[in-house]
Amino acid sequence: MNFRKFILFFCLAFFSTIGHAELSINDLGFKSDELKIDPEISKTLEIRKDKLELHQKLGLSTMGLMAATMITHETAKTSDSHKYFGIATGLMYYTTAYFSLTAPEVQGVKESGSTKIHKTLAWIHFPLMVAAPILGYLHKKNMEDNKASSGLVKSHGGVGGAAFATFMLSGLVMYFDFSF
Repeated sequence: MNFRKFILFFCLAFFSTIGHAELSINDLGFKSDELKIDPEISKTLEIRKDKLELHQKLGLSTMGLMAATMITHETAKTSDSHKYFGIATGLMYYTTAYFSLTAPEVQGVKESGSTKIHKTLAWIHFPLMVAAPILGYLHKKNMEDNKASSGLVKSHGGVGGAAFATFMLSGLVMYFDFSF
């Protein structure tokens, strides 16, 4: 659709609502076949919208669980609350990712701005969210066996902290419109 025609249509439609004569689509120079919506594209867009709305809502819940996991890290030696928050966070994180990954793409739409940053950060926090629970399990096992953790296992806290920071940043950029 031509941008000038769109502006003309918008202006005429707006002014026609304040008591002026009604115009038809033909009066505006549009052909009826230009305004038809492909039902297949419409269905794809609806599925995408629904899945991404769930992704957003579950992402916010995941942020809360991840914050609780980070807050309870000090209790890991004396109780299982950190472990259970970590398990819940992981399950919620992967459920959230599922809805994003299975949302159908729309042809011809190029990612940019905040969405591009959001998706780039996922390439950082996803592998960290895979590594953090594995390292946490190994670290807990070492503690139970009275062994000191070393190497990569010792970095469980740092890996978890990096996952937390990049995940929070990934959510935060979606509230701002970075256009480029």
